[in-house]
Amino acid sequence: MWSEYSDNEKLLTKQEVAQMCRVDVRTVDRWLMAGKVRCQRTPSGRVLFRTQDVLNVIDRASTSLRRRER
Repeated sequence: MWSEYSDNEKLLTKQEVAQMCRVDVRTVDRWLMAGKVRCQRTPSGRVLFRTQDVLNVIDRASTSLRRRER
């Protein structure tokens, strides 16, 4: 649903998300299939991500790691 996003918000490609998270693009695909990150699909089928959604995934992962280290 594109209406959830503001018009001036930059949406990220899978490659940009992978670079931001320092993972392979295939890892981003696995996150999608597991429902770990929200995405939007364009009418042509392209997958795009909101920056805040990606940051939320990173935050959850780092919180989970900190709990395991205790």
